[in-house]
Amino acid sequence: MQEPDSIDRHIAHWSRELPDLDPRSEGIITRMQALVRWMKREKEAGLGTGLKYWEFEVLHRLVASGAPYRVTPTALAEWLDTHPATMTSRLDRLERAGYVTREHDPGDRRRLLVALTGLGRERWEAVMSRRGETEDGLLAVLDEGEREALAALLGKLVAGIEAAGPPLMPDWPGGR
Repeated sequence: MQEPDSIDRHIAHWSRELPDLDPRSEGIITRMQALVRWMKREKEAGLGTGLKYWEFEVLHRLVASGAPYRVTPTALAEWLDTHPATMTSRLDRLERAGYVTREHDPGDRRRLLVALTGLGRERWEAVMSRRGETEDGLLAVLDEGEREALAALLGKLVAGIEAAGPPLMPDWPGGR
């Protein structure tokens, strides 16, 4: 039997106030929410190199776009669910830091592209290395069978949600 955790204490508290509370559902949802918050804090702490979380996210989307790691500012703003004016400001800061450049599209000089620089790629790789260590550490308490079962169950939840609506993970910039 597993030792009680902070979520069990949360459920016990709210069960007194809400007698109809389903402790199993509350435990599942609250644990997922708590794990997401924990991962976000760990990821932000893992940036380590002075990179802000939003800076990492822009670099991550550029790498995700695939070689030659160039996308339009509009695609980045859409993917990151950011207002275009906010994206322009962020790109200004990233360009001053040497992580990205803006250049005209060789196929259409009216169109601007954001391109990842070598320094931007290096910073992204450093963060990804630390991020992988954090994720591996989180899952280390599970054996291989438990990891497979958890992956399958989470996949089933996502598939159920997506069957009734849009995908939870939008397409990558450039359709990748």
